[in-house]
Amino acid sequence: MVRCALFESMINYNSRTNEKSTTRTIRIPQKLDKLLEKDADNKRVSTNSLISSIITKYAEWDRYSELLQFVSLPPDMLKLFVESLDDEKIIEIARQLASRHVQEFIMFWYKKISLSTFFDAMALSCRYGGMAKYEMEKTEERTFIVTMHHNLGIKWSKFLQCLLDEGLKKTFNVNPEFHITESSVMFQIFVP
Repeated sequence: MVRCALFESMINYNSRTNEKSTTRTIRIPQKLDKLLEKDADNKRVSTNSLISSIITKYAEWDRYSELLQFVSLPPDMLKLFVESLDDEKIIEIARQLASRHVQEFIMFWYKKISLSTFFDAMALSCRYGGMAKYEMEKTEERTFIVTMHHNLGIKWSKFLQCLLDEGLKKTFNVNPEFHITESSVMFQIFVP
């Protein structure tokens, strides 16, 4: 599977793009420098590349998620919360979030609502928010297949299915076809 450029279109600020770069000199404590060097070594990247990815994450996610007061939870804790809900409650919560927050989230981040910004927002939620790992394939001119993988159980799959289904229907009037399992959500949409 190939990741579609649609997901990556608005969220690449770092050196992988053809944008001009700026050299900045900053002062950091030696203890922090040693930590960055160690982590960069463990990730097999340069310290400069690690710092760039940290700044990119701030630009793409942290500055907005702080304003919206996102809460970070370990996956096991989230799984416990989700598994404590019955299916009807999961669907109710997903529908409420889709009807109120999907469009607000996209407008806040991208200042416009389009299918492209919907997918970009989904990509950010996967990359930084821990929603799932994703793959996207464009099979025909206007047909997209998205597969999301997670370790949060069938109820999380049901939640994602309902959230994405409602968000796509209400915002873009498209009807995705879903298939879910214990650890994945796959949907296909045809964009008219």
